[in-house]
Amino acid sequence: MIRVRAGRIAALALASALVQLSNLSEAQPPKLPDDYVRREPVTARGLAPGTRVTEFASSSRTFEVTMRKGDEVASGLTEFAEKYHLTGSYLTGVGALDHVVLGWYDPEKRAYKKNVIDEEVELVSLTGNVVLENGKPFVHAHVVVALKDGTTRGGHLLEARVAVELQVFAVDHDPAPAK
Repeated sequence: MIRVRAGRIAALALASALVQLSNLSEAQPPKLPDDYVRREPVTARGLAPGTRVTEFASSSRTFEVTMRKGDEVASGLTEFAEKYHLTGSYLTGVGALDHVVLGWYDPEKRAYKKNVIDEEVELVSLTGNVVLENGKPFVHAHVVVALKDGTTRGGHLLEARVAVELQVFAVDHDPAPAK
């Protein structure tokens, strides 16, 4: 009976020591090589003097736009924006495409250099906005696509055709009244 109690006491002591060791290792993480950095809160202030903030009214409309095989993305998003009278929106989306024309903006030529991808790709990120330009909704979007080997390509969305399906979420909101 004494051996059993001694065994339990030893087990409890070992468990307690392991908990303390675990707490110690969490408090003092191992030293990192010079080319690594841990994630920490940003403490620097005053380094972005050009930042502007616009607070929007709480009223907004949210849409899910689903496109099917063969649909042209830029055209479909533009028609959607016109039909639903979008004035200030942001877009996000994912899906699969089989023809994509990306643009890289060349500031010297003030035009986009076209990069054509004619194979099925995964649309891993679509982000953009809809704003009014000359009184009409204008869709401005950037995309990142993943090729079958896992490499990615990205740029300004000029053209894209849906391979399987595309899902885009759009949130449209009216700006807050001027103060």
